[in-house]
Amino acid sequence: MKSLLLGVLLIAATSAAGQTAISTEPAGLKIVRVELQRGVVKSPSLRAVAATDPGSQAQAKADRNASADSNPALHRLSQNADIAPKTSSSDPLGNMPSSNPSIFVASVLVKNIGTKPITAVHWEYLLFEKGGTEPIKRYRVQTKKLIAPGEQVELTREVTPKGQEQQARLTRIEYADGTFWQQR
Repeated sequence: MKSLLLGVLLIAATSAAGQTAISTEPAGLKIVRVELQRGVVKSPSLRAVAATDPGSQAQAKADRNASADSNPALHRLSQNADIAPKTSSSDPLGNMPSSNPSIFVASVLVKNIGTKPITAVHWEYLLFEKGGTEPIKRYRVQTKKLIAPGEQVELTREVTPKGQEQQARLTRIEYADGTFWQQR
């Protein structure tokens, strides 16, 4: 009976040691600024490529054959060489669209005002109608980043803007010592 009781106590002590404790201190992170920034998607550069359909290739070959005598550089090339056709100077990308779409990024500047290093921040970015009390869009974000005491860090998340008012809220802060603060 004593060995059974000792085993139960040992298991309880082991499982309690593996759990992290909720910090009793106030949140050690302060929101300094909340912004919605508009940016442009940076897409890879595009360039025109020679057409591969048989009609375009036949026309390119005929053009080369017709101008072979007038262009000494073409004498060095085989008559069957494939050369990319010239594109018009007004449309260097051919028929490809050149405009980049806009993106929106929610930006929250936070400062560690506590004494412990922070390893992760769980936060929400909320969007409201003008004068509304319930959010019409909510983004839940977890940012794993080491934030030393006294350090300011910008947390970001790409968003689709809705509404006219914004708010950010911290929901959980995880510390390097294994403890955490959670909003109640």
